[in-house]
Amino acid sequence: MRILVLLLVFSSSLWAQGPYDINKNQNYTKFTALKKAGNNKEAFNVGFKLLDAFYTNTDLYFELGISRAALSQEPIIGAQLIQTAYDMEPIYDRLAQSAIAYAFFAKDLPRAKQLLWEYSFYPHPPEDFNRSVTYLEGAVDYYKNMLTASQVQQAQRMLDVYKAEASQNMMVFWEKFNPIYSASPKDIIQKGPKHYLKVLEPVKQQMDAGNFPVSYYNVALETLAVLTFWNNWQQAHVLIPELKLQFSNPKTAPMMKFKLYDILSKINEVNRNYEENITLAVIMRNELPQFTYSNSTLMLALNNQLFSLVQLERYKEAYKLAEGAQNFMNKVTNPDVKMMGYYNLSRALTYGGDKEKGLQYAEAGVNYMKQNGYEEHPQFGKTLPSNLQSLKFYKDNSVAIETDINSTDIIELYDYGLQLGMKKKYADAVPFYEKAFKLQKPKVSETTGSQRTAQLDLFTKIGGNLIACLFESNQKEKIFTVMEDLKANGLLASQDEIPTLSLSEIQNGLKADEALVYYVDVMRGNVNEGVYMAAVITKNDINYRYINTIGALMRVYVDRNTEIGAIEKAMAQRELRQPKYTVYRNLDEAGFNQYKKGDFVLLAELYRNFLNPNEGGEVREEYTDTAYRDYIAKSFFIDMMSRIEPWFKGKKRIYIAADGVLHFLPFESFKNNEGRYLVEDYEIGYVPAGSTLVALRKRPKTSYEKNVLAFGDAKYQKRANPGRDLESAADIKRLELDVEESLQKNEPLDYAFATFSSEAMKYLKGAKDEVLAIKELVPKTDLRLDTQMTENEFKKMSREGALHHYRSIHLSSHAVTHPFVFDLSGIAFSVYNYPKDGEDGMLTVKEMAQLDIDTDFMFLSACQTGLGKLVPGDGVQGLNQAMLMAGANATLTTLWSVNDYGTSVYTKSLYYKIFQENKEYLTASTEVKREFIKGSYNKYVDLSSPQYWAPFIYTGK
Repeated sequence: MRILVLLLVFSSSLWAQGPYDINKNQNYTKFTALKKAGNNKEAFNVGFKLLDAFYTNTDLYFELGISRAALSQEPIIGAQLIQTAYDMEPIYDRLAQSAIAYAFFAKDLPRAKQLLWEYSFYPHPPEDFNRSVTYLEGAVDYYKNMLTASQVQQAQRMLDVYKAEASQNMMVFWEKFNPIYSASPKDIIQKGPKHYLKVLEPVKQQMDAGNFPVSYYNVALETLAVLTFWNNWQQAHVLIPELKLQFSNPKTAPMMKFKLYDILSKINEVNRNYEENITLAVIMRNELPQFTYSNSTLMLALNNQLFSLVQLERYKEAYKLAEGAQNFMNKVTNPDVKMMGYYNLSRALTYGGDKEKGLQYAEAGVNYMKQNGYEEHPQFGKTLPSNLQSLKFYKDNSVAIETDINSTDIIELYDYGLQLGMKKKYADAVPFYEKAFKLQKPKVSETTGSQRTAQLDLFTKIGGNLIACLFESNQKEKIFTVMEDLKANGLLASQDEIPTLSLSEIQNGLKADEALVYYVDVMRGNVNEGVYMAAVITKNDINYRYINTIGALMRVYVDRNTEIGAIEKAMAQRELRQPKYTVYRNLDEAGFNQYKKGDFVLLAELYRNFLNPNEGGEVREEYTDTAYRDYIAKSFFIDMMSRIEPWFKGKKRIYIAADGVLHFLPFESFKNNEGRYLVEDYEIGYVPAGSTLVALRKRPKTSYEKNVLAFGDAKYQKRANPGRDLESAADIKRLELDVEESLQKNEPLDYAFATFSSEAMKYLKGAKDEVLAIKELVPKTDLRLDTQMTENEFKKMSREGALHHYRSIHLSSHAVTHPFVFDLSGIAFSVYNYPKDGEDGMLTVKEMAQLDIDTDFMFLSACQTGLGKLVPGDGVQGLNQAMLMAGANATLTTLWSVNDYGTSVYTKSLYYKIFQENKEYLTASTEVKREFIKGSYNKYVDLSSPQYWAPFIYTGK
């Protein structure tokens, strides 16, 4: 369990004019003296060593480039250094002219052409423009002996184009770009980043059209971000999307990309976007060796990754990363980065298990700070001593760190609550958790996208720990409010018209024969998992108890440890990472240990494999033992349900509000001690939260013109786009950012889908038969087949309000779920070689949530539609939740692939009960499942196995 962790923001330029100002550096003084004396070789040797510490000092790169270019040995390196200086500061007359001249020197005419075009936007007064032309013509003349006659002619033509275009391009600069470029820091701070993003919008449009330099735009964006962050960091988060776009832009120069990364990582850090910072760090660490001259830049990215991993309590990953980084620390000379390294290495090693080594690094950091006179450093002067004290406390609990309850620092309050919890002072911990929870809640609702995910992560950690402390201190009357905030916040935060309801309001919305069951993971913020607080809510009562899954299920984990390992290895291979899971040879080794992070997820996946041994179309023999499948089903019932089932007495219907990996499991498949499936005794439905259930029930009833709109018979062609090569985790991270950018721009994602599936999807004859059967069975049914089964058609109907006319919408096709590129999750319509009218054929989760749907029931008959990304506070943010957000009152989705015959029988039986017998949706679904179990449909195939009926998941009213 963590102890006090201070929120830190580091800057390599924090003390730019302080104790390590380059102009006060003795070696820099020596470098300039040697250069002035004409000793370029020695000057370069001395100056090059400074690049590690002063890795974004453009003047240093420039002067080093001049020195190196003057040497006969590999002078081209000098030209590269000058180009690097230009990349960091392109709107700098001397750098631009020199970069162009040295491009001619390097015979890199394409680069010279690009630089001349960019330089044509530089706002010269007439006399300065004439001098620049004279200089550039002189450079061509100076290097003409090194060029061929053809190259000299090319160079001259480039200069002619430059002279012809400059006046018009300079006007673009003055009219569109200068309003932000000339803005004073005071103006930027007062008017705020939103104002200047709007100012930049016309420039961005010009840039996207290829009519304005990306380099100039990036300078303005980076300057805006830096000034905003250091003067008003609370507003800086609005710049995150644009910074990410330019970070991912392939036209962004490498060192400018690093500068954008540096400020973006700082903004992410204060907004606790730790997952995103890990993504960026992985990409940077992969790319930096290709263009950096500095070990400190690599260590900076490593520091960001270590810090984020520890904040997310992914201690194993942090420890492994820190182990490999220890030797690297000796090569780092930038003081900020070095002190940051001591801080992060000490924490990663300590929390990862090596407390002695962690303390050594914490002490080394304090000693380095003192020996070099940095005690007054605005960040590390206090942080490093506090870190040492914190780690000592963590090691032996000998030093107490107290926090004032009046503090408004959420992390500080949260960590002190953890500290008190470690001492079992649960009642004392509650006020600190409550204060942190209250402060964090509005931060969640104020943010969107990946920022909201990061805020939710902290929110759920605080909430989980608060619930545990409330329970332990016998303050149970407070628990439900926290639970409902955690459950309702994720989905309802996007729907302002649906408020979070009180316990009494939710109970009033329940029927007498219904129970609502909440599961909340109370081990967030810990290195373990598999412990939940369960609440059973009925119309007149509420009961709580801990659910610890290390009983019967731990035996399964140990029994099938080999299969668990195989599952993890396969998952790790897909995600381009190293496998990690806990190996137990017997129950004695397991003892009373909790599951380590990731282990309970693997146990859930093991059960899913036994439920569906035909995944991928082939029978996996290791999962065909039906007796052991039933044994796991009973184990899940024993650990997850048996202790709370007495509170279901007299209840007919149970709604499950799951948490985390529990969303991937069909509770109706659990078997009680009498060998009966749960669905045989109860109707089992699912809801994101009680507030959602009540709100859906309160939606006005609609009189529909028609019964069913059914889409099927899609045709799937092979995509012409070859996709991307994925060879490392960094490649996945790059793809994630590119997908996010494409979604913002409403661009097709065919390149991303082709990356994960190079061949055409298999035609589903059963899908056509399925929708034709619905047409025959249900009157007032409309079909969209073949060329009408398109994403364009579905969105067109949404825009026109046509999706309001149908009581039920049925989509029968393939579905794609991506656990690590979630934005690609969606359902397939007809897919063509090339996108049609801007659509790629896949209706993604984000696109679904934006639809205008007013249907009572939505059936997504596709592979794995119930799966999605585990998002804190949102549960599984899958396709069904997206449809509820779009306006559907209820959804039916599938957790895994079901064969055509099983799906056809289920679908026809379900629609018959709904439209011919007028049954409620959940009742109809339950009756069909019970008939499957009894063997009522075993005419051609034995459909009694849960493989055929358990994947159908009902969510909603």
